[in-house]
Order: sequence, then structure tokens, then C-alpha cells
Amino acid sequence: MKRKIITHARILTLNAGMDIIPDGTLVIEDGRIKAITTGGWNAAGEEAEITDVAGMFVLPGWVNTHTHLPMTLFRGYADDLPLHKWLTEHIFPAEARWVTEEHVRLAVRLALVEMIKSGTTCFNDMYFYEQAIAEEAARAGMRGVVGESLIDFPTPDFQTLSQGIALSETLAERWQGHPLIHPAVCAHSPYTCSAETLQTAKRLADRLGVRLQIHLAETRREVDECLARTGKTPAAYLHSLGLLDKNVVAAHGVWLNAEDIRLVADTGTALAHCPKSNLKLASGIARVSAYLQAGIPVGIGTDGAASNNSLDMVEEMRFAALLAKGAFQEPEALDAATALRMATVGGAKALGLETEIGSLEVGKSADLIVVHAEASNMLPVYNEYAAIVYAMNSKNILSTMVGGEWLMKNRQLLTLDKDTIVEEMKALGARIKK
Repeated sequence: MKRKIITHARILTLNAGMDIIPDGTLVIEDGRIKAITTGGWNAAGEEAEITDVAGMFVLPGWVNTHTHLPMTLFRGYADDLPLHKWLTEHIFPAEARWVTEEHVRLAVRLALVEMIKSGTTCFNDMYFYEQAIAEEAARAGMRGVVGESLIDFPTPDFQTLSQGIALSETLAERWQGHPLIHPAVCAHSPYTCSAETLQTAKRLADRLGVRLQIHLAETRREVDECLARTGKTPAAYLHSLGLLDKNVVAAHGVWLNAEDIRLVADTGTALAHCPKSNLKLASGIARVSAYLQAGIPVGIGTDGAASNNSLDMVEEMRFAALLAKGAFQEPEALDAATALRMATVGGAKALGLETEIGSLEVGKSADLIVVHAEASNMLPVYNEYAAIVYAMNSKNILSTMVGGEWLMKNRQLLTLDKDTIVEEMKALGARIKK
């Protein structure tokens, strides 16, 4: 792999000190950051790919901590509905009919196009046919955490729980140790999985040494039904089963009471905050500032494109910051720097990848984006973090790199054929619409 040098960058490291280097250089070798220096770079006599990014920000790429990538297949399919009706009456039946390995691969390729163009360099996915999802992501050069969604009824790719567990084991065996793909185990939720299924999934994650993903306290209805069935809130119920733990990332966490927050914090469980999906499904607004104050690792996720309807982490980060202020009348609840950390190093920590990605530091993987900081919609820049969170849009992202390889450079995708993917998805969408 040829050495890559990115020079004359305004580097936002997102390290512990939140250091900003106004005019710096990144030296990348074998996919990792070998050096970060101030000023330009004299490359005379050396063989290297040099990229001059004067007038641009360079910062870590986004870590999307909760996705269902193949649900690009159902973007706009069933909108303006509450979660449980949306799921049981529309999405589950559509998945039973249309989710095949072939369709999953196409839907994932479309999702990868959208994510790369909007600056995501790592995603955390739970769905079906995750082996295919991992293969498509690896082929495109994208980093991903992937886990087969275990659930107590037949799915498009397994009919019994034992078959789902076997798929999870095969996924882990194939991808553990891979430079980009990180296997996980997934239990869909406390309301679609029995206590036995939940505990089986947790034991499997522990044995394999991987993350466990689950949905948690997404709606008030979920809380009410769990209380009626178990006498406990969803968080307390999962805690009683041993499913709150430092290797667990729980999506949503909208309806957590004070005791729930304490349990999540004390166990080291991470949360994935999905503000746009929670708004669209009228699920509620998570009090993220309270979770952060309690010491809970919190990342940001888009959820699936069927309930968002976007995989754009720039929008998600801005929504997270603005909602925390407006919903609770607290203008200082989630400042720009905190929102940006949630979308990068916070997400990396939630996924157990903070030593590998999430900030620009020597020794870490070169997962980064280049942002046109002198675009008209971003000027003047008085505060870099505010410019990114409140002013930037995804089209300001010029280039995306994962593991030292450019996936997009100067807005041109390098590992995916966007035009072909779009035409294939248009044809499939027309069939589904009929």
C-alpha cells in the first residue's frame, strides 16, 4: 500500500484533548496514521500519494451506531405510523415477501453509496443475511459491525432460533480478525424475544467475545407492556436477565427512568441514540444529556432508511444537538463539540472500537473525511465544531477514507458503481410498488 500524505489540513483530531491543528499533515502507512505534524510536508524523493487539502477540515468519519442497512429497500414504503403498527402490519409482512439474499445485497450497496457520500466510515448493523451484508461492505472497503437479528419467529433466512444461532456462529468464525468487519450477536428486542432467547444470545456473545446488540425502551407502549408482563421496565427486565453489560449496545433508550439510567450506567451498557427515527415514529425524545451526565457511552445512529428515511449522519448529529435543547428548554444540554464526539469517538466507544477508530491519533486506523470548510454555507468559521454540527451538509464532504483507502475522492465514488446500483434499485422498487 503506497504511503499517503494529506497536507495543509485543518485537523480536528477529536482526541481526549480535542486538539485542533490549523495547518497540519497526516502521514498514513499500511492503513494507519503513522504521524501527525504541523505545517506542510516535504515529500521530495519519496514515493507517496500526496493530497493537498488547503482550506479544508480533516476529521474522523462518522460512526453510525445503529442501522438496518437493507431497509433502504423499504424507504418510504410505510410512513406516518406508530412503531408497532408500522412493524407488525407493514414491515414484517413486506420483509417476509421481499427480503432475499439478492435483494439484501442490492439494498446494502445502495446504503453504502449513501453512507460513503455522507461521510460514514463505520456502521453497526442488525438484520438478516448478515453474511451477505458483511461481504458487500468488505468489497466496498467500508468498516462495519454486523450481527444476525435473532428473533422468536421465522425470518427470511432462518426458520428456528437454533438456525439463527448457527448463522451467528458462522458469521463470527468467518469475520473475527478481519481488518474491517467486526461480527456481533443481536437479540431483536425484549418484546420479540423470550427470556430464554435473550439469555442464549448473551451467552453466545460472551463466548464469541463480541458485542451484543438489542433494541431497548423505544416506545412508551413497550415500557407499559413490559411492566404488565414482567413487573419491570425493559431496562430492569434486561438487567434481571444479565443483558445489561459492558459488551452490550442498546438502541434508542427513549423511555428510561432514573433507576433505568443508573442500571445502564453501572453496568457499562452503551446506548445508540436515533433522534430522527424516534421523531418520525412518534416514539419520543431521549434525554441524552442525562445519559451522558450519568457516564453512559452514547453514540448516534440513523436506524434503518424505512423509519428515518435517511442514512445521513450529518443530519442525525444536528438533530441530536437541536432536540436536546428544544425538547427540554436547555440550550446548553448538548453543545456542538459533544454532538460531534457522539458521532465519532463516542460511537467508537459504544462499539468497543475506540482504540481503533473515532479520533485521529498516531497508531489508529485512517478512517477519516475531508470537508470543504470554505463552502459558502459554512463561512465564516468562528468555531470549527459549530460549523460542522450546525452549518455543514453532507455535500460539503469531499472525500471519505477507511483503513487508509479512499472510498470517495472529490465526490467521486471509487469502490461502487452508483449509476448501476440506482438503476437496479429503481427496477426493484417498481416491482414492490405493484
